Amino acid sequence: MLAGCGSWWLPRAHKIDIQQGNVLPDDAIADVTEGLSRSEVIGLLGSPVANNRNNPNRWDYIYSRNKAGDKPDAKRLTLYFDSDRIVRIEKDGFDTVDK
Repeated sequence: MLAGCGSWWLPRAHKIDIQQGNVLPDDAIADVTEGLSRSEVIGLLGSPVANNRNNPNRWDYIYSRNKAGDKPDAKRLTLYFDSDRIVRIEKDGFDTVDK
């Protein structure tokens, strides 16, 4: 019976954007360089979203945004520390050019 009436009365699905993790501005990422201290990194980016209890010298900043109908946008910044200073930086998903 309802099939003959069409589906014009059915509500359309509402799609929302989902954002998770640390917002990572490109200019702040460009300022993160080897030799910075943990406190300097927190001043630039805030606290990391993921803490690794097995390796406290590794900080992961993860950001993802799933925009309704688009491919998910995911970024990860991994910092490795030795004696309170960054010794290695890994960037995944960033299009920025380092300073």
